[in-house]
Amino acid sequence: MITQLEVDGVPAVLAPTTGPMHAGLAFRVGVADETLPWRGLTRLVEHLALDGLGTADQQHNGMTGAEHTFFHVRGTADEITAFLSAVCDALREPDPGRIEQARARVRADGRGNDPLALWRHGARDFGLTGYPEWGLDRIGPDQLLDWIARYFTRENAALWVAGEKVPDGLKLHLPSGERQPARTPSSALPASPAWFSGADSDVAWDAVVDREARAAVFANVLERQMFRELRQHDGISYTVRTDYQPRAGGSARIVAYADALPEKREAALGGLIDLLAAMRVGRIDPEDVTTVIGLTADGLAEADTRGGRLPGLAFNLLAGRELKDLAEAVAEVRAVTTADVAEVAVAAYDAGLLMTPDGTGAGWAGYTAAPTHSESPVTGRGHRAIRDPRHHLISGPDGVSHVIGGEAATVRYDEVVAVLAWPDGARQLIGPDAIVARVEPALFRDAARVTAEVDARVPADRRIEMPARDAERIPQPPPRPETSARERISPYAQILFFLPLGLCLIAVAGWEIRRIVTGDGAARNFLFVGACLAGAGVLGRNVLLAVRELRERWANR
Repeated sequence: MITQLEVDGVPAVLAPTTGPMHAGLAFRVGVADETLPWRGLTRLVEHLALDGLGTADQQHNGMTGAEHTFFHVRGTADEITAFLSAVCDALREPDPGRIEQARARVRADGRGNDPLALWRHGARDFGLTGYPEWGLDRIGPDQLLDWIARYFTRENAALWVAGEKVPDGLKLHLPSGERQPARTPSSALPASPAWFSGADSDVAWDAVVDREARAAVFANVLERQMFRELRQHDGISYTVRTDYQPRAGGSARIVAYADALPEKREAALGGLIDLLAAMRVGRIDPEDVTTVIGLTADGLAEADTRGGRLPGLAFNLLAGRELKDLAEAVAEVRAVTTADVAEVAVAAYDAGLLMTPDGTGAGWAGYTAAPTHSESPVTGRGHRAIRDPRHHLISGPDGVSHVIGGEAATVRYDEVVAVLAWPDGARQLIGPDAIVARVEPALFRDAARVTAEVDARVPADRRIEMPARDAERIPQPPPRPETSARERISPYAQILFFLPLGLCLIAVAGWEIRRIVTGDGAARNFLFVGACLAGAGVLGRNVLLAVRELRERWANR
């Protein structure tokens, strides 16, 4: 039985539990609310609030996700009261002296990055889960206080309690603020289904669909079919799994993953592509759907007995969504049909993003390559690469482009979300679509000028200071090629030597031709004329090569 109430102005849900009493305090803030230069801010607040709390007999934790941050505790009513009160006190009056300790804990509690999110959403909102926590070192007391004042407030919080009643004496002394709306997911994909190449032999896929019970059923049916086809039948993968991630704004993300040995990576890729395509055309086993519905209904009932549904209900409170009791939630799941799952399969396939194993692609299956370059470069001054004609930089008043083989990675100053800055002068400009324009002073002519322009044009709050790189990690131009004996001679000396000699040979040939025409020379002297002209041609070629070398030297100054 779910009871809705308020505790100190914080909306709450209460339900009995057959297990130990537990409770949690959730806030509508997560990684998707951050910006790339301040990545890690929310998790630093979480650890700052938890620092020093708890006893040996108490189980508590905190968690920061894409949209929510929550603090959870399991224990007696007095322990729950003490923990949640202490969390609220730490949020209301954070101790700046503990920031360094909390920062160290965040680093120790490292989190993996999500490449699918980065490629789907870019360097913003939900795509930020694909990036490191680059903002940790620059976050100070002022940024923490501003973040807490905006997001960790009474109006932006929800409480859940699994127990007979809310603990006596529980006080949630939080600052006042405003309810923060759900973030709208952005997209960096101009077309889908799309693909990009990953860094290892594993294969992964995700799709964003409507948040519905049938979408959750589809995700579990997909996992059963992956397990059967990729592991049991073909022995391609050992670990296969799917995840259904509901979002506050009404959408949901479905993620599928399968590992593979390097020699089986193409088989894993083909197996997942074939399976998704089969489900898209309706090849879905009704028994799988029936089994998943039964397991889901049983899981909801079991979770309800121990208060496992309460965190999700608290998140729904924050999103302004309807709260469903157990009977309503189970009825919604049992109403799902095989045809419903097939409809989700079509929508998911069309919206899909596939991470293929390293060195593979999915264009052969009708997938569109996710963009790795921009539509056009900026207009500006060119900077040629040193001894590498394949790429160059363009720096202009609107931004920077790194052009490789005719394809430009462009980041414009009015759109740049972050700049990574190294002490050696290297800069990486990151655009909202996650496209990166790289400026390496050692690789390009006069690149220090580009570095200075970037530093002058990009606001300081978007600059991320990076640690110094070891010398072997700094990109260098290709080595000078082996030179011939002629190339070791100065081009000026070659021109001064070969040009007069060639002109002399031409003059001699012309003089001999005149003698033959006037009858003073023998016709067989044409052989001599030909030799002179051939020699002049060879010398002329050497002169042209010397001139070309001079031009390249002047262009690369």
